[in-house]
Amino acid sequence: MGPVMAFPLTAEQLELSARHGEMPLFARIAELISSEIRRGRLKPGDRLPGSRSLAAELGVGRNTVVAAYAELVSEGWLETRVAGGSFVSAALPETKTRRFAARSALQAVSGAGFDFERRLLERDLQTPRDCISLYGGVPDLRSFPSAALARAYRRALRGAGHPNLEYTTPFGHPRLRAALSQLVSASRALAVNADQILVTHGSQMALDLVARTLIRPGDRVAVEEIGYQPAWAALRQAGARLVYIPVDRSGIEVDKLERALAEGPLRAVCLTPHHQYPTTASLPIARRLRLLELAAAHRFAIIEDDYDHEFHYEGRPLSSLAGADRAGVVIYIGTLAKVLAPGLRLGFVAASREFVETLGAVRFDIDRHGDSVTEQAVAELLEDGELGRHARRMRRVYHARRDAFAALLERHLGGALRFEVPLGGMALWAEANADIDTARWLTSARERGVLFAAGSSYAAKSLSARRLRYYAQHLRLGFARYDEAELETAVKRMVSALPTARVRR
Repeated sequence: MGPVMAFPLTAEQLELSARHGEMPLFARIAELISSEIRRGRLKPGDRLPGSRSLAAELGVGRNTVVAAYAELVSEGWLETRVAGGSFVSAALPETKTRRFAARSALQAVSGAGFDFERRLLERDLQTPRDCISLYGGVPDLRSFPSAALARAYRRALRGAGHPNLEYTTPFGHPRLRAALSQLVSASRALAVNADQILVTHGSQMALDLVARTLIRPGDRVAVEEIGYQPAWAALRQAGARLVYIPVDRSGIEVDKLERALAEGPLRAVCLTPHHQYPTTASLPIARRLRLLELAAAHRFAIIEDDYDHEFHYEGRPLSSLAGADRAGVVIYIGTLAKVLAPGLRLGFVAASREFVETLGAVRFDIDRHGDSVTEQAVAELLEDGELGRHARRMRRVYHARRDAFAALLERHLGGALRFEVPLGGMALWAEANADIDTARWLTSARERGVLFAAGSSYAAKSLSARRLRYYAQHLRLGFARYDEAELETAVKRMVSALPTARVRR
């Protein structure tokens, strides 16, 4: 039988522990005792004080200590012996005594006790207060139809009630799948049934699911040499070896893709043909048809990321690659983030029925299903035409902002930037003069309250130094989020930051 020892728990420690959370008194006592066992100050076989004496020492009721001891016995920290009292369990491993930390027995772990590859976000995703962020691709949420969505939410909750809060299908709410199939058929010439659509938490999840389903470790996957890097990350995590294909003013260079095929088979090509990200170039019809021919002949998949289809301002947008696909090679990824709001987290995949069924099985293993209430509410906005009306309104707004922004840049920065007015999208791609250090310009502009990105931040790091310098002289400037007055303020801040970025020659 272990000796009764000087017990390392005082009323002061108990009082101090009360400052670290709303925990019942008996549970705090149990936590403090178990922490003393973990740090080795109480060892296997040590006898604990009786409940009466410990209660008197701590200034609490005896039943509180009895409850604490019972909790520790149930968790395996203590064991009791008939007519013998309570002891630290002999089954616990011996722990070397650590110096007592007097400030509190409840401490957060300071770091991981195992090895892993640490990664950090490359930039803060939140815009600092009083800053104007020209990072492209963000809609103006001040025009969001919140009242219509709130009414749809209420009806979704009242209409089906509890079933909308239960486990459901991993493919998405049937009502939203049907509404999306009608949307892509009408606006993107993509003839798919509802069972060929899977709803996801945003387009990034769609990309990740497609990568998990399609890619095997070591597969070669072609991507645009400047593009959407989170998509590349999803492909890499699935085991892909990325093959970077050059981009020009008409998008991906399909003849260079053919050369890559000569070097070995491709599992897939992932691209943004509607408005190439980030350059906004539209892939012409001749390249689209050749790409489809190559995919059919070599049996690789085309992952078409159509992230901002609604916003094309000059003439009719080209139909999607998926709409012209007759061989079943295109996996189409869309999103409602740009036309509604990123916070709703709604994207979708349209593909062959067999592939969508497999996507659903893969999705079930990592995210059983989506948000049924949100999906049904947004389905109502699609069904009653509210989303279509909102998209048309915002297309007019963004069209006007594009023209105003281009005029402001020409007026104030025409001697520093060269650009073509984009046919669509939510951002503008501009090239800075050779005597401008864009990295300095970005830093100085941030200090003055305007944020934007250099083209090199979207480029593959493995590119040649010459290609990286070329992209470093380009800027992506988003215009959709702000009205004309705000855009003018942003441009004037860019102008004020420019002198510090001039390079003497």
